[in-house]
Parts: sequence; structure tokens; C-alpha cells
Amino acid sequence: MLRFSKVVFITFTFVAHSFATLAVMPDGNSDELAHQRNVYKALENMVAKPNSAEYRRLREQLHGYALEPYIEQITLKRYPYLANQQKIDDFLTKYEGTPLDRPLRHKWLEYLKKKDLPELYLEYFSPTANVELTCQYLAYQLQGESNQQQVFEQASKLWVVGRSQPNECDPVFDAWQKAGYRTEDKVLARMQLAGNGGNQTLLPYLKTLLPKSKQYLADLWLSVRRSPSFVSRLSRFPQKYPEHEMDILQYGLGRLVWRDEELALKTWQGVLKRYQVNPLRQREMASKFAIALTIDEHPKAEEWLEKANHQQADDQIFRWHLAHVLKSGDWQHALDVIDAIPKKASQDLSFRYWQARAFEQLNAVDNAQAGYDLLSKQRHYYGFLASGKLSKSPTIVDRPLEFDPQTLAQIANMPAAKRAYEFLQLERFTQARREWFYLQSQLTEEQKLASAVLADSWQWHDRAIYGFSTTGYLDDIKRRFPMAYRTELQNHSEANQVDPAWAFAIARRESSFMTDANSSAGARGLMQLLPGTARYLAKKRIRSNVLYNPDTNAEFGTQYLRYLLDKMDNNPVLATASYNAGWRRVQKWIPKDNAMPMDVWIETIPFKETRNYVKAVLAYRQIYAQQLGQPSTLFTELAKMQLGGNEQLIELN
Repeated sequence: MLRFSKVVFITFTFVAHSFATLAVMPDGNSDELAHQRNVYKALENMVAKPNSAEYRRLREQLHGYALEPYIEQITLKRYPYLANQQKIDDFLTKYEGTPLDRPLRHKWLEYLKKKDLPELYLEYFSPTANVELTCQYLAYQLQGESNQQQVFEQASKLWVVGRSQPNECDPVFDAWQKAGYRTEDKVLARMQLAGNGGNQTLLPYLKTLLPKSKQYLADLWLSVRRSPSFVSRLSRFPQKYPEHEMDILQYGLGRLVWRDEELALKTWQGVLKRYQVNPLRQREMASKFAIALTIDEHPKAEEWLEKANHQQADDQIFRWHLAHVLKSGDWQHALDVIDAIPKKASQDLSFRYWQARAFEQLNAVDNAQAGYDLLSKQRHYYGFLASGKLSKSPTIVDRPLEFDPQTLAQIANMPAAKRAYEFLQLERFTQARREWFYLQSQLTEEQKLASAVLADSWQWHDRAIYGFSTTGYLDDIKRRFPMAYRTELQNHSEANQVDPAWAFAIARRESSFMTDANSSAGARGLMQLLPGTARYLAKKRIRSNVLYNPDTNAEFGTQYLRYLLDKMDNNPVLATASYNAGWRRVQKWIPKDNAMPMDVWIETIPFKETRNYVKAVLAYRQIYAQQLGQPSTLFTELAKMQLGGNEQLIELN
């Protein structure tokens, strides 16, 4: 985390506030820039005819424009021929390391490979994540007088992975094997990577590379990958190579415990009798069993939590142990768990809150009050909880960073910043972020902070938020929690009768206001809506890409919040959890017999992602409520809420 001296902090804080709203743009005439943007888009479609009169005429009009190099790059990528070698060389030299470099360099290397020009290939190659290009580089090195040992060491790293590698690597791997580098240990290492979460289709191939006495290990891996319960028949494990068999057993038991706890526990006892299990493996298995049994509320959860805590001081296990005890309502035991936490970890705000909470339940009023009072000064979920317990307004300190316009202008006029800004105006967000990411590598720590302020002045909220987070300056609240897309979010919130502060909080957590966000699950846009969800809400077919429109996304996002509120008896805490995990799953988490305090329920949500999500959204909602001028009652109401049993849910305002 970046730490500021007192002098620097004062300098940042007390510069005139008028700078905060000043949008600092790169130098240039706005009308001319608007024209050049149109010319740029036209030229993108003309790179197939770079010698045409129209192309040359438009290129003249693009002179000096920040994105002009991209037209040259696109043209050279289309014609990566030896006749253009000097132009390519000049371009790669000038823009080495920038986002302009790699696409052209890769195209050029592919051409040189196709023409089989090893000397030029070796000259222009630079380290890359592209395995095909890297393998060709190693192959050409082997043809020359390179240090073969270094080449084969790199080949080892490419071979010992849990997945198949492209065919381009075969010549290098063949030479590597003939040189004696494909040892039995490397085969076993790759087999473990393939078995333990890698590509299991590799296992039959790797089996053929082992001596017959060890080929059974590949069969065991494949069987356990297909069905974890295979490990329960320990007679299938002959104990010929105990350490390798233990790798398979440990993997299988780690999966089996989530499907059949009793069978996993019984099998583990058998493993301990048959094998000499080292302490590290025992600690790892204790942790896996403890977490799985706790989530499933198994009667032996406490036993395994104690065992895991005894064997290793792991923050994650302490958190699960505390959550288990909180769910049982044994507040004295909760204090005992917290007391056993290593001193460094015990300063975490979560442990400090639950310590105060336990004191409260045990009628140690003074201790509870003192704990809550200290916590309430923190701008944090647990600080807000403490404020709610004290029935006072949360502490939200805003210390905006201020830089003089000259400092911001200096950064805005750096080539990478100018390219990023132009891509931003063209709504080429991915390319804009690539240039911005490169820009960060060229800045000092102070300039990085200034660039976050600059990004905010451009209304580029996700880069501003990310910039403050990575530099560690977290007190610029209005820039970290901007009122982005205010018209869209407020209008649709009001139309769907949901709290706009909640909608802002969801958008902030889901995308950091990145309208082109696209998750691995296919969720899109500002509030990360799945196309299927949008279609269900719309009751008609809609194109998925409309979710990148912030107004459309806000419309469906707030409509979905209303839908979830209706499903969850108008309880926004449960609706928030449902937005992340799905309402059917959340309903299964609601206690059926005894009522549970809402803060305890949140702390014991079985999915870590959802648990952290709910905490973040509630905290963000509090911050946005203050910015919207709403009463600060969220956490005061939360402190009174009970969930499940015969208790009626208390509706938050």
C-alpha cells in the first residue's frame, strides 16, 4: 500500500477544490479531433488498398493524430512481407513494449516461420505467452549454436503442464526427449498436474511413458477423476509407491467429502492406518474436511475445526470456525476462538466486530461499547455494523485528492494517454484499457494517483476506481464511488420501486461502471445481467449486445432487483445475496427452526463469493445513500433484523 508523508498528504488535500471537477483533456482542437476520428474509422476499412489515392489523401489528414500509428500497424499486419521489413523494423523499434508492438510482432513472426527464415525469426522474437511462437523460437535455437541446456530447460517448463501443448512444440520436445530430459520424475509431475484438475485425457498418453511398475498410477488417477468414491476401496491402492498413491487419495478425498462426508471420513481413517501420512498432508486434509463439514453443518464439524486449528494457524480455518460457533449461538465459545487467533490476524475488523458482539451477548456492556466505538470510526462493513449497534450515523470520511491542472495535463498528453483517450471517445474500451495499462507502467507512484484523478475527469470510472485501489489511496470517496449513469440508474430504480442507492451499489460491485463488462459466465454490462435473465424479464427475444447499453442494462437490472425483492419478502439483504447466488439457493440457506440475527446469517453464508458480495454491496449502499442524501438507517435496521424461525423479517427502508 502506498504510504504518504505528512507533507505530501497535506499538499494533495488542500489544493483548491475547483480542480476536482475540472476535466483535463489532451491538447488539440476539438473540431479537428472529431474530424480525425471519422478519418481514422474510414481508413480502418481501406487498409487493403494502402497505395490508393484516397488512402494517401486521408492519411495526410491523420498526420499528428494520436491513433495514426494504429493505421500503420493494421496496414503492416495485412502486408507482413520482406518488402516491408524496414518499415516493420522501424515500427517495432519505435513502439516496443506498447500495445502497438505485440499484434504486429506476432504477425511478422508467423510470416517468418512460414518462410522458414530462422535468423530473422530469432532477431525479432521477444518473450510471449504464445506457446506456438515460443516453441518455434526454441526449435530455431536448436538449429544454431545456442546453449542447448538453456533451451531444454525452457522446454521442460513447457512440457511439465497439465494440458496438451500445440503440435508446433513436437520437434522441440522430440529433441528434448532424445537429450535425456524427459525423466520419470517429469512424467510423474505432469501426470499429477493432469490428474489434479488438469486435462485428464493426457493420462493414457503419460501412462505409456512410465515403466510398467508405475503405469497403474495413471489408471488410478483416471478412475478417481471419473468417480471420487473410487478411493473408498483402499484395496485398489497396492502401496507400491505410497507418496504417489497419497497424491491421488488426497485429491479424491478432497472431492469425496463434498459428496459423501461419512464415506470420506471412514476412508481417511483407513488411509491413516495403511500409510505413513506426513504432517503437511494431515494438515491439508484436516482443513479440507473442516470446511466441507462446517458448510454442511455436519455433527463432526466442530471436531475437525478444532483439529485443523490445532494443526495450523490458518486465517481461513479460524474464520470458518468462528462462523460455525456463531451459527450455534455459543458466544463464550466465539470469544475463545477469537482469543486463539494469532495476534496479527486478530486485528482484522471482522474479528474485532465479533469480539464486541460476543461481549454484548454476554452482557459485558463496557467491553462491547468500547469495541463498537473503535470500530464505528472505520469506513467499512464492520464499522457500519458497529455504528448500527450504537444507533449512530456511520463514519464516511471523504478526503479528495487534488492535483494542479498542469500535472494532470502533463499525463494527459503522454502518447499512451492520448491514445487511450481517443479509443475512449471511439468507444473502443478494450483498446483504451490496454493503452491505459501500459501508461501506468511509465508513471511514478504520484503520477499513478494523478492518473486516477485524470480518468475520473474523463468520466472513465472503472479506470479511476482501479487506480485508487491499486495505489492504496482509499479516501477519495466520490471518485471511488461515483454517481455514474445517475439518470439511468435513478430513473429505472424509481420506475421499479427499488432504492437507487442499492442499484448504484450493485453496479459498483458488479462492473465498477464498466459498460462493456463481460464475465466468464456471460453476464454483461453495467449491472452484469445474463442475457437469459433479461429475456425472462422482457418476456420476448432480445439481442444480447443491447445489455451493453447502460440505459437498457439499468432498466433490466433494476427490474431484476424488484423481482428478487418480491421473491424474498421484500428483504434487500436476501435479494442482494440472490443477485449473486440465485434466489432458489438463498432460500435453502434461510434457517428453518430458530431465528438467526441477520449479521450472523451474512457471516455464515456458505459461499465465500456471495458472503463477500453481500458485505460489499451493503457497505456500498450505505455510502451511496449518504451521497443521495438519504437517512443513514440501513445498518441501524440491520442490527435489529432476525431471519428464519418464527421471526418476521424486518424490512429495510
